[in-house]
Amino acid sequence: MTGAESYVLAGFVAGFRWMPGRKDWSADLPRAVPTVSDCLADFLPADQDIEPWQQPLFAPWHRSLRQAANAVRHAPPDPRTVHVLSMSVPTTAVAELMTVLEEWIDDLPHPIRMNLTQPTAAPLGTTHGFEVLGFIGGRFHSWLCYRLDTQALAKLGIRPGSAALLTTLDDAQRVADMANNNRGAHDGTPLDIIWFPALITEHDVDEDIRG
Repeated sequence: MTGAESYVLAGFVAGFRWMPGRKDWSADLPRAVPTVSDCLADFLPADQDIEPWQQPLFAPWHRSLRQAANAVRHAPPDPRTVHVLSMSVPTTAVAELMTVLEEWIDDLPHPIRMNLTQPTAAPLGTTHGFEVLGFIGGRFHSWLCYRLDTQALAKLGIRPGSAALLTTLDDAQRVADMANNNRGAHDGTPLDIIWFPALITEHDVDEDIRG
């Protein structure tokens, strides 16, 4: 699925699977979709290692698997199943992502910025596929927010896998390029948003975590 491309860990989210439901705009999507976009899924806040003033700026991102797992373990009871996902980006996308992050937050120690400055690979886990993400105003939007999947099918002949994620980096990069060329708006309205492919991996928080 990932080929020979190398990836850099960007960060972790801990929270609940997005269940699109039967709304008009999402009725054709799978019952559950793994996503790191907080405009679609509900995520748990940062754990005690994060200063209170940092939480609005840094949410929902955790720098390490341990921090994400701690957020899960300290979460109040909820009937929904909690999971931890990591986002990794191709090494070729690191410089541009760093640039847009620093334009937004300067040199503050955002978890993603800190991880990108000290490149490492994500811990082992279950790879789900590639999500095309767009960064604007401190938030990461999924390609599904704008239904770029329908544009990808119509314009590029690219169809996502069963979890509404893409199966190859090449497909994800082509979709990101398409979105950047038209700024990704579903109705043609230009947006100041940068799109890039991200590898989504799920991690088992019940294992002994030392990182």
